[in-house]
Amino acid sequence: MALLLYGGGYYAPDNRSQAKNIVKMIDLDYKETRLNGCHYTYDTTSCMDKTIVDTSTCEVDEVNVTMVWAQVVPDRFFGRELACMNQKVCTNVFTGEKFGSPLCCRRIDIKYKQMEAELFNLIPVVSSFVPRQEGKPFGAVEHLLSYVGEVKIGQSYIEPPERFKGDIARVYLYMDDRYGLSLSAAQRKMYEQWHKMDAVDTRECTMAKTITKIQKYPNRWIEAGCPK
Repeated sequence: MALLLYGGGYYAPDNRSQAKNIVKMIDLDYKETRLNGCHYTYDTTSCMDKTIVDTSTCEVDEVNVTMVWAQVVPDRFFGRELACMNQKVCTNVFTGEKFGSPLCCRRIDIKYKQMEAELFNLIPVVSSFVPRQEGKPFGAVEHLLSYVGEVKIGQSYIEPPERFKGDIARVYLYMDDRYGLSLSAAQRKMYEQWHKMDAVDTRECTMAKTITKIQKYPNRWIEAGCPK
């Protein structure tokens, strides 16, 4: 059970589902996806479980796209060194077979569950972006395949628009601070450059203050750019 509660009434999340519900509530004043630049509204008839994306505000090929909460640092990256992802350390209760996977990590690894429930690591994106991502890391796109809104999808990398590069960088740098992502020297250099290139904005500051109250761990990369 989550133990932390702050004045606004939000418990620190125990899992990704709880984290999505919390970040949805503290993000209500903002209606633009953080990578694609698409505007969205919540469908109040569905208790805000569904969203409506205004496709006139961004270029997406698909129809009936929605907004979804996605991980900036995906589990395949933050869990890549964990035994539960790489070794068969869990047992299927029905077949008796051994396996390793995100499901296994979710069952047995405390650090994985903390990373999966990390509020700083969740951002709103259009649903059509998720399958296009295909496990590609962020980086400079040289061989462009397509766009999803303002995001470049390349053969090897995904490149955010300039105005969101700092947002992405500050999540990666925070996750490295808190959980030890073992970023390569090249990755860290790129994210530090993105951090300097795209300054912290008002939304980041407001969200960061609320998230810090809930989780009791600040994102120093955002805090440094907020008004004192």
